[in-house]
Amino acid sequence: MKKILIIADGTFARNFLNRLLETKSNLHHYIVVSSDDYRQKANYENFTFYKFDPTSLSKLKSISDGYFSQFCIVCDDKNEAIAVYENLRQISTKTETVFMSSWELDEEHKEIFSKDKHLDVVDIRDIAASRLMDYLPDLPVLADNIGLSEGEIMEVKVPIGSSYMYRHISSVAQKKWRIALIYRGSEIILPKPNIMIQPSDILLIVGDPNVLQNVYRSIKRESGQFPSPFGSNIYALIDMKSMSKERVSKLIEDSLYMHSKLNNKRLIFRVINATLGENLERLKAIKEKNILVLMDYFNSDNKEIKSDVAKHDIGLILSDDKYFFKFQKLFYKLKLPVLKTGKILLSDIKEGVILGDQSQEVENQSAVITDCCAQLDLEMKFYYFDNKHSDDEALKEHFESISALFSKRIKIENHSLKNPLVKLKNTKNLLHFVMFSKSVANGGAFAFLSTNLNRLYKKLSQNAQLFVPVSE
Repeated sequence: MKKILIIADGTFARNFLNRLLETKSNLHHYIVVSSDDYRQKANYENFTFYKFDPTSLSKLKSISDGYFSQFCIVCDDKNEAIAVYENLRQISTKTETVFMSSWELDEEHKEIFSKDKHLDVVDIRDIAASRLMDYLPDLPVLADNIGLSEGEIMEVKVPIGSSYMYRHISSVAQKKWRIALIYRGSEIILPKPNIMIQPSDILLIVGDPNVLQNVYRSIKRESGQFPSPFGSNIYALIDMKSMSKERVSKLIEDSLYMHSKLNNKRLIFRVINATLGENLERLKAIKEKNILVLMDYFNSDNKEIKSDVAKHDIGLILSDDKYFFKFQKLFYKLKLPVLKTGKILLSDIKEGVILGDQSQEVENQSAVITDCCAQLDLEMKFYYFDNKHSDDEALKEHFESISALFSKRIKIENHSLKNPLVKLKNTKNLLHFVMFSKSVANGGAFAFLSTNLNRLYKKLSQNAQLFVPVSE
């Protein structure tokens, strides 16, 4: 049993001692010295109380005979606290000491305290500020006195409209972090793969502090924000040498349409290999303050795209079909949604379509997809090719819930006998959502033999296709 000496005086000391007594811990023996009278609590076997002025060195020496594992100084008065510290250091220079501070120390004592390797100064102003921050909306709650106290433990409330709502735990990519607990009202839920996250759930998450900050922002992202969280702006790369006049004209038209519909801040055109003509004049005539036209007369290739993405906070890239397929691997490396235009104008498309037999990938990005469809006012269908007759109740539950969130009806069609590609192969008026995985980016000569509907996206390439990056 360790002996711990506590010098307690004032309001904070009373609250501290009451909390300590309530724990009813018998692991250590506490010697409490105070100018207040705590002797009525002497019936606690592991507590010994003394009433005297703790600034008296002789009296402290009289009760501190023997070894103490720790000193704890909790005093409201600054001068008294410092005097007690100086007395205790005359008694022992190596005993671990906790010093409560609620004031600004002078330079002399700052230097003294900084040199004391056995001293921990607890500033209650920082603790109070941190606790008050917990009550403000849209700020992460961090565990200040648990673990490393570096933000590796965080509590986040899932807001209505979050991209994490109505998702199963198994669909949430948790790399360098984990959902440790879910608080739902007064209920504590241990995370399991089939548990669905509900609005107003409080998630206790643990992991790398820097990663948790990104996770926090992702959880707090609400609907109607696409292309966020990928970025704030739309980017269209126009190569007037590689693209025909018709293709350039259509890409300009589609880009302007997306800019008018989505919740982005700016539309940025990057023009390379500029050639005289109607398209160039049209771009030069644009005077809208939220549309930026970058004329590149020095580069004849697309090597500036990476720096543009980083510099201009790009969240969505537009490309025409032939250009996308030519530079598909480059677009994949950017890890951003890429919208490849189709045969008809985007403004004429009325339906968004998801094909998938990989429910986890689809569920992981379903909030982004549904958000996009809602902003573009598209009907939405999910074609599920259940060739193994597997149980898709969890997927149905997810889409039913998320459709309510976005006020967007999502029709689920389960094709257990006939591949839905057969039904859709002649269409041109769809926005087809594709999970932009490495296997999709690499393509391959034998992709057409795959049973993964996502890899068969080229069968619908005459349609506009939005390639959504997935975690791998």
